[in-house]
Amino acid sequence: MMATTTAERGTIESRKEPRYSVTWRGRLIMPNGQVQEVRVRDISEKGVGLLADQPLPSNTVMQLVLGVPDLQDMTRIMAVPVRINSAYVVMQSHDFRVGGTWIDLSVGVRSLLQDWMRKLSYKL
Repeated sequence: MMATTTAERGTIESRKEPRYSVTWRGRLIMPNGQVQEVRVRDISEKGVGLLADQPLPSNTVMQLVLGVPDLQDMTRIMAVPVRINSAYVVMQSHDFRVGGTWIDLSVGVRSLLQDWMRKLSYKL
């Protein structure tokens, strides 16, 4: 897991804050109740990058449950519920790449994600 910090200007990779690569699982719950398994590819202070097998609506608020490893015991996976707004959806190879922005992260979830980003930044 490495941090991604460079980006080409004018692309979906143009971001002010670094993104940290992860290989977590996730479960999206759409407004209509449909559930889709996703792969969490990166996290940042402002959002999350996902890979999905099926297209998702863009500019839509969705519930996401992140499968986050415990920092003390990596074999223990915690179900961390969050809300995101899907900022973009693009096809990449055989997957749909989804960029989401966090909505109203709780203090505890924000702290957990920040701890993970600190841990991942040391691996540069």
